[in-house]
Amino acid sequence: MVLNHLSVSFVVLLSLWGCSTVSQQEAFDSVNQMTSERGVKNLQWIKTQQESVSVDESVALLLSKPVTQENAVRIMLINNRSLQQTYEEIGIAQSELVEAGLMQNPLLGYSIGRSNGVTTSTLSVEMAFLDLLWIPLRRELSGLAFEETKALVANTVLRTVRDVKKSYVEARLAEEKVVLYRSILKSHEAALQLAARQYTAGNLSKRDMLKIQESYEHSRIEFIKLSRENGSARETLNKMLGLYGAQTHYSLSTEPLRRLDSTVSESGLEKRAIMNRLDMQGAMKAVDYAAVQAGYTSNTRLLSELELSVESEKTTDEKRFNTFGIKLPIPIFDFGQARVSKAQAIYNQNVHRLMETATNIRSEVREGYAKFHYAYDISRTYDETIVILNQQILEETQLFYNGMLDGIYELLEDQRRAGEAKMEALDALGEYQKAQADLEYTIGGKL
Repeated sequence: MVLNHLSVSFVVLLSLWGCSTVSQQEAFDSVNQMTSERGVKNLQWIKTQQESVSVDESVALLLSKPVTQENAVRIMLINNRSLQQTYEEIGIAQSELVEAGLMQNPLLGYSIGRSNGVTTSTLSVEMAFLDLLWIPLRRELSGLAFEETKALVANTVLRTVRDVKKSYVEARLAEEKVVLYRSILKSHEAALQLAARQYTAGNLSKRDMLKIQESYEHSRIEFIKLSRENGSARETLNKMLGLYGAQTHYSLSTEPLRRLDSTVSESGLEKRAIMNRLDMQGAMKAVDYAAVQAGYTSNTRLLSELELSVESEKTTDEKRFNTFGIKLPIPIFDFGQARVSKAQAIYNQNVHRLMETATNIRSEVREGYAKFHYAYDISRTYDETIVILNQQILEETQLFYNGMLDGIYELLEDQRRAGEAKMEALDALGEYQKAQADLEYTIGGKL
């Protein structure tokens, strides 16, 4: 009798285990699909040494030529260890889903006693029977948590893509500003050497000579600061790409960073963001989870545990005596009202969080579009007006200097202004590029 009941229990357990098995790779492919729909493809989850070696080879190939923003994103997606940690959340959630579909293991007990020459042996099996009834609810809860996890992991991927795009822009601009200012510094050096010769020949006053020398020293300090910022920006990018050692000796692409067409419209962006944002989808799954959890708690408030037991006892020279029993909690002190109230509060909390998320996303879209639009106008004004005007001013000053109507200091000052205009134009372009990355993440896809 006991063995028959044990056999039935094991069959039930095995059947439940079989239908609870979920592939982690399938779940990761689902995350890959979510990000692909939003313009981010080819995620890779490193699980073995062989895969790690393959990633190293892919990274080396991408670093063998000047790194573009697109390739920087590709390197980050396969080599960023913070993302790899995030991918493990999928494995954790999948394991919890499998566990939710399993019954508690039955307890098998055996005892033996001896007194006055009589030996008594007892074999018992206890099983939490109601646990079988709650498996569908637990699986539903874990399934919702699993879906929420996938959405949040995919959202983390998109957010990291945004961050690496911005870091790439910072590194590119920092490098370009160093190159640009190096030529400005050389111009200052040449002007200082010329001023020294003129001062020695008596053709330049000591005051003008000191002004030129002071201007040169300021330029040299500015070059040092730009070099420092370049190193810092590059290291920030290195960390995001997961690079170290010889891998950091790559070169960045010199392809010009460009602006999009100015006809990008704000119309429909809020609706698109609400539909596409994965953190919004995660918040919706959290509400669903809290709702099911509240129902589960309400259903199990009085019958959370029920145990069936089978006991077989045999005394020397006597037949085996089988006993069947049941253990049921009596709700005298705890009627489960606190658990139900808590579950309802958690549900209400998640509803409010969902509404807050929607409100914040809409605000982020409006703010992000405004920054993007203003950054576009500022960048275009620098490129099409300010840089050109300063270049023309410099050309006119050069003519005045050649005609001995202006001194070397005036020429040097206008050279400085023209250089500063180019530097400011680079900064404005960088702000535009970063605003574009922010807005694309905010709306959940490319513009």
